[in-house]
Amino acid sequence: MRLDEACSPVFARHETFAPRYGWLKKAVDAASQEDDVFNREEAVVDLGVGKNMVRSIRHWGHAFKLLEMELVAKSRRPRSRPSSIGSDFFADDGIDPYCELPGTLWLLQWWLLAPISVSPVWWLSFNEFTGIEFTEEELQQFVLDRTGEWADPHPSSVKKDVSALLRMYSSGEGVRATFDDRIDCPFRDLGLLQPSATVPGGYRFLLGAKATLPSLIFTACVLDFAVRTGDDTRTINLSRATSEVGSPGRVFKLSDGAALDLLEDAVTRTDHVRLTSAAGVPQLTLSTSPAIALRGVLSDHYRVFGRRIMPGELVPAVGSVA
Repeated sequence: MRLDEACSPVFARHETFAPRYGWLKKAVDAASQEDDVFNREEAVVDLGVGKNMVRSIRHWGHAFKLLEMELVAKSRRPRSRPSSIGSDFFADDGIDPYCELPGTLWLLQWWLLAPISVSPVWWLSFNEFTGIEFTEEELQQFVLDRTGEWADPHPSSVKKDVSALLRMYSSGEGVRATFDDRIDCPFRDLGLLQPSATVPGGYRFLLGAKATLPSLIFTACVLDFAVRTGDDTRTINLSRATSEVGSPGRVFKLSDGAALDLLEDAVTRTDHVRLTSAAGVPQLTLSTSPAIALRGVLSDHYRVFGRRIMPGELVPAVGSVA
């Protein structure tokens, strides 16, 4: 998958804030109101945050595909409305409106980078950047080199995005973050990034197994990847799920062995997929289309926690520029 196929050229819309606990629920609730809180002057009062944070909450709602754009008759300004997955997960009676259950943060990480993503710096950092230990400046230069002919972003915008990404996933002495950032960004709990022990002021991507990643959530993301890339076949080989640019294996920084362990566990927890082998290559075999299997696998995961996903296909939301 190419950058121009996976992403829209959107940079530095987060107002320098990483997503915080409760913000995504706020985003869906605000967009659910008939007159769209984000387009009101009273938004700072309604959401209980500053003006810049209002814009940041709206941006992250769109970036995680929980919101989508809707044109309004006789208005030049479109409104935000909840997407299908936004309503399914973050409505008051949704599956996990406060991100309390295992796996929901991993789904959000996947949706952030899944096509069409409005976070190209994130997409490049997880999918194409080959550095394991690196400095902030090295990552910035890589992004500028990759996006130059495509979008020609201003270097200051890329710098803001890279800084936000590092604060979003890492904590410690190497991160220039406010106190609120350090205690209030849930994505640090995924264990994807940490300060480097060997590169002064640098960072390190954590490759391999992820202790908090449920096997059915990983499997659901593999199925979602097939849906979003137009693959309606009923077999998905392991290399596609782990090594292809844009795949869940890259987005979650998994090794082939860790991904295979997750799939082997998943097939013991659901009847919607089986693990088979073709010429010695492990592959998922589906009994139905990837879109229907996706909802079934997610249902099996959340059913354990007493949450129900309504019948039908879980339609993947696509990114929209906000």
